[in-house]
Amino acid sequence: MYYLKIFLVALLFIQSSGCVGQAKYTESNFEVKGVCGMCEHRIENALDLKGIKLADWDLESKKLRVIFKNSMYTELEIHEILAAVGHATDKVKVTKTAYDKLHKCCKYE
Repeated sequence: MYYLKIFLVALLFIQSSGCVGQAKYTESNFEVKGVCGMCEHRIENALDLKGIKLADWDLESKKLRVIFKNSMYTELEIHEILAAVGHATDKVKVTKTAYDKLHKCCKYE
């Protein structure tokens, strides 16, 4: 019985310590303006950063699925990164300077 208690306490300790330090990720889905495969490439490459586990933009739906480490980024920062490369979202508008740098086939407005 004594060894069973020690085993159970050790098992609980191992399980609880396994959770400590694990990264917490957030998944977000939102619209990003774009019109072509070049846009898709630019959007996904802009989010090819440490702490971003997945960035997948769908050309047909214009929706981005992104999974990011919430200790490194906020959702608003993800929107700002995309606007900086010329792609507006529902939360952040693109600057004229960033939009003007897009290739002519990528102009969505």
